[in-house]
Amino acid sequence: MENLNSLDLVAIKSLCKKYGIGTIGEKKELIKKLKYFLDPIDDVLNTHPGRKLPPEKKIIGIKLSEREKLNETLKKKGKFLYYSLGYQYYLVTEQ
Repeated sequence: MENLNSLDLVAIKSLCKKYGIGTIGEKKELIKKLKYFLDPIDDVLNTHPGRKLPPEKKIIGIKLSEREKLNETLKKKGKFLYYSLGYQYYLVTEQ
């Protein structure tokens, strides 16, 4: 996307309307809203640095939409730990 700071307020409000973002506010605020909406957010999995794991074990997070990976983990007897924010966490043997 082009540099939003170089656009005038009318163009920025037009982009906000296009993406269904509120158009009330100063130019700086609207640019911030647009950047938040347009920039992809990466998923970050909790690595549990303080948790004591058994030797040769690790915790993995699998998105619910990744059926093949989920099935493979279940076949290898991965132990379900918990669900959080679209991920299922399993305790598995490191390989």
